[in-house]
Amino acid sequence: MKPSRYNRIFTASDGAILAFNGWSTALAEIDPEDLPFIRAMLADADGTPCDTAHKREIREALVAGRFLIEDAEDELATMAAEMLRDRFRTDQLFLVIAPTLDCNFRCDYCYEDHLRVTMSRAVQEAVVRLAEDRAPRITLLHVTWFGGEPTLPAAMKVVDGLSEAFLGLATKHGFEYKAQFVTNGYLLDRARVEHLVRLGVREVQVTVDGPAAVHDRRRVLLGGQGTFARIMENLSAGADLAQFQLRINVDRRNAASSLEVVEALERAGLARKVRPYLAQVTFAGSACGNIQETCFSDEEFARAEVELYREAARRGLPLSRYPFRLPGAFCTADRASGLVVSPSGALFKCWNEVTLGPERAAGHLLDGQQPFHEINEARWLGWNPLDRGECRACSVLPMCHGGCPYEALKVPDSPRGACEHYRYHLEPIVEIQHILGAPAGEGPKPPRGGAAAGE
Repeated sequence: MKPSRYNRIFTASDGAILAFNGWSTALAEIDPEDLPFIRAMLADADGTPCDTAHKREIREALVAGRFLIEDAEDELATMAAEMLRDRFRTDQLFLVIAPTLDCNFRCDYCYEDHLRVTMSRAVQEAVVRLAEDRAPRITLLHVTWFGGEPTLPAAMKVVDGLSEAFLGLATKHGFEYKAQFVTNGYLLDRARVEHLVRLGVREVQVTVDGPAAVHDRRRVLLGGQGTFARIMENLSAGADLAQFQLRINVDRRNAASSLEVVEALERAGLARKVRPYLAQVTFAGSACGNIQETCFSDEEFARAEVELYREAARRGLPLSRYPFRLPGAFCTADRASGLVVSPSGALFKCWNEVTLGPERAAGHLLDGQQPFHEINEARWLGWNPLDRGECRACSVLPMCHGGCPYEALKVPDSPRGACEHYRYHLEPIVEIQHILGAPAGEGPKPPRGGAAAGE
């Protein structure tokens, strides 16, 4: 046996000695009396005597948590195989569908150009044909409804028609159908949630930007009216019908007040029904030019995030984060079976590109895949974090996989990818979970693949 390359042993602020493995994400508190034996095992597992029942129990725990692995195992090779296996599997189809690019909000950081365009009947029929073509060979169809704002009336007609078609195909061919809905929540009353559940939607993500006084300056209707109260009313009315995640967007302007959202959820009896998580607002290009200086850098956000989670723990608020390992592809962008469908029928790999011109597309539902589409697709599918030296050596690689491909590919000569925040705050985040108690599972997982500035 040999030690995993992803082991960390460190002393927490309360004096506890913690052991964490980045592959299994196992967390253990070590009795100080056992620490010398554990270090000896990790240095020379086969040469360290296990001559008592207690020592044998510790060895078994080290193996179960992947702190010790087989001599023959190459963790980098295993990770590469997992990424490739998942990236090119053909038994699943992941579609992110934007039925419209129109939106009833005008958020100051939004990276999208809100064009008043809705998916045509011809494109809808082509989406169904795509699913029909894959249906005999897949075991899972996963659809994320995106936008623009998919609850707008014209968009909902598209959602209705395509959902009925997908459900029919699932029944006919016996594959599993899962649907997720990303919405600003303003039109998401109980009747709408009930309707979406009938259409196979099981997960809903809604976004707020802080308590009412802050949110209503940032996430406003087209006419400038605030939206917080309506969103909270809708969450109260429909949170029991599906799995809700509440994304709390955070930048320099609202970080100090972000926990007030969780307190508001507590007062409304929603904090344990709607799973809140913190999300970084990032500068995403020309559409966000006016907010660039208000955005945290990744390292700054990681520091702010730790302090917010610490304060949440101190107040007893249900807001926590625990690392999870990525078992394969990072998101839609680096999956061969992942496509972002724009209203025009252009197929992209990343959510951030849904409003871009056809020259950035990886295909088109109506025109087929042209040679330049193949070049664009190859750029995404050729992305490999193991080609970058700092990624190969990084202790958080199993939880990061080089980070967001969209950001990583912007700097092709960089020695590392687009680092996830765990690079900067893994030990403090793990320590917070230790203080809270047993790991709370994997926690909220936001949709992978976009929402750079916050949906």
